[in-house]
Amino acid sequence: MSCYASVSVSLDGYYTGLNPSPQHMLGEGGEVLHAWLPRDVIDRPESGVHDIIAEEYTRVGAVVMGWDSYEHAETAWGPKPPFGVPVFVVTSRYSADDVRQGTTFHFVNDGFEAAVEQAHNAAGAKDVGLHGGGAIRQGLLHGLLEGLQLHLVPVLLGNGRQLFDGVDPGGIQLEQLRAAEGQNVTHIKYRVRYG
Repeated sequence: MSCYASVSVSLDGYYTGLNPSPQHMLGEGGEVLHAWLPRDVIDRPESGVHDIIAEEYTRVGAVVMGWDSYEHAETAWGPKPPFGVPVFVVTSRYSADDVRQGTTFHFVNDGFEAAVEQAHNAAGAKDVGLHGGGAIRQGLLHGLLEGLQLHLVPVLLGNGRQLFDGVDPGGIQLEQLRAAEGQNVTHIKYRVRYG
């Protein structure tokens, strides 16, 4: 069982613009990073999903995210979030489970690795998905992220939150497995190796 992540980034490595918040989930100017996503993909329909995104949904049995990712998007997700699997939110705040249609958010107060362990137990034979830049960085820092798909958007944001900020590049190698062209996006899939 492994951890897997998928995220849209600008050419200069940002996964949000400045000041992400519940009012501006992707920060100032960051909405361009998701412009390539068709609306039906965001809503996770039963059929007709883009093949590359469909793979992400079918391989993941549980998700780990940070509090920022949850707080910034939970209102936009509404009563039926797009996950359809248990989600474990790493936070220092105590909260009862947030139960919605198809998805329950569990709040984990004892750290990232504890959240990943709980997610692995919930995922069964499937992978654990890491959602949001903070969780992806933690996965890299802990050596737990084994697969990464970047949706590279041809835009320069110039500022915001950088995906690999604080990650030691000397300890990580990315082996490219696939590159696929889309409209205003390139999907690049990597195997992550450490050491």
